[in-house]
Amino acid sequence: MICKFSVILESWAAMYAPISHDPEKGSKNKAFYKIRTINENSEFVRNQNMAKSPCMAYSVLIDAQASANKSVNYAHSIYFLARAKANSLAKNARQDDDMGESIQMELDEYAQDLLAYLGELKRTGRCPISGRVFNASEMAALRGINLDKAEWGSIPVKYAEWNILGIQLEQIAPRVICINQEKYNKHG
Repeated sequence: MICKFSVILESWAAMYAPISHDPEKGSKNKAFYKIRTINENSEFVRNQNMAKSPCMAYSVLIDAQASANKSVNYAHSIYFLARAKANSLAKNARQDDDMGESIQMELDEYAQDLLAYLGELKRTGRCPISGRVFNASEMAALRGINLDKAEWGSIPVKYAEWNILGIQLEQIAPRVICINQEKYNKHG
């Protein structure tokens, strides 16, 4: 797969008001990260004390499975993260619980908003907010993504007071099963 799904996700994160990602290098409003895994020494984890909340991360690791019907099933992992400043005093425990529940509900809303956006973009080829027409390579990143089988769920609070919701999207792509002679050295 030559096209990058992250281009579409970062574009959405910049337009989506709760996240309002600013892609400029060094921006204090950076709110979209390309990471390997959520629990690894990524840019987000290294800078979590200064990171903008809420924010979004996309795992660039490839998770794929070949199937006998000449296709490859890819799994895309997307994360929404939001900080909840918890008070540790016992008298505030109920308030902390309510805040944690509210943040989880907000993250669920972000996931559903992203899926609605991707569905409309995939259907029309045009950004439903700005009207931008994505080029063929960018749109190819959506080909085969099954939005009807999206899965998401909360991940226990980690990294201080960050709440995390992870989304898993499946993408089915054709499997190349022939040898491309141009990729090999002919000697030997």
